[in-house]
Amino acid sequence: MNQGRFKNKQVVITGGGSGIGLATVKSFLSEGARVSVLDYQITDELVRTTCDVYQVDVRKSESIKEAVAEIIKKNHKIDVLINNAGIEFVSSLEEMEEEEWDRVLDTNLKGMFLTTRTVLPFLKESHGVIVNTASQLALVGSALFTAYTASKAAIVNFTRSLAIEGAKDGIRVNSVCPGAIHTPLLSRQFENGKKGPQGSIQDLIRMHPLGRLGEPEEIAKPILFLCSEDASFITGSALFIDGGYTSW
Repeated sequence: MNQGRFKNKQVVITGGGSGIGLATVKSFLSEGARVSVLDYQITDELVRTTCDVYQVDVRKSESIKEAVAEIIKKNHKIDVLINNAGIEFVSSLEEMEEEEWDRVLDTNLKGMFLTTRTVLPFLKESHGVIVNTASQLALVGSALFTAYTASKAAIVNFTRSLAIEGAKDGIRVNSVCPGAIHTPLLSRQFENGKKGPQGSIQDLIRMHPLGRLGEPEEIAKPILFLCSEDASFITGSALFIDGGYTSW
């Protein structure tokens, strides 16, 4: 790893309190970045002691604006935005309540819009970078996951369109599309022998040709690559990091 690729860079990460977000926070810290974490709940001691932490509901524009104003007041700039906050909900479409649909779309998609809109003026000044977390389910469907898959597919095209819009200001925008990753969010889905939309945890693993779950660090490293100068000619892309899930 090239130590210090992000020295003196100000990075903002939503959903940085656990899973892929937490691994991404740690990876940026290891390469010299100053990291601000926006999340609804943050318990990790490393994050709380080494990052600027803001308790934020990404569905609320005022919550985001207050946090970003504090970041700018303290650090005067933002170089990188990682839109990682997200939730899922398992239900058939017939049984899904309107409130649950709204909660998933508002968190995964509207939250990304609100955060990006707030941070964008500062990324114009720094000619910064945005990486949005989508999913392998942005490309393929899954029963009982309609709200989640709809939100993740929308993120991929949100990314493409924003990449075109931001290019004139030197802003690069890409998305990552992880497969099944060994995170607390995934573990909760299968706790006590429960099944998810694709069946048991073993059924889900078998859907990945590499025959295992991914680790959060295996998503964090590509995110850092997309934010680095090594990816200076990459924008509007969706990088699938899915153990071959979408290759069947």
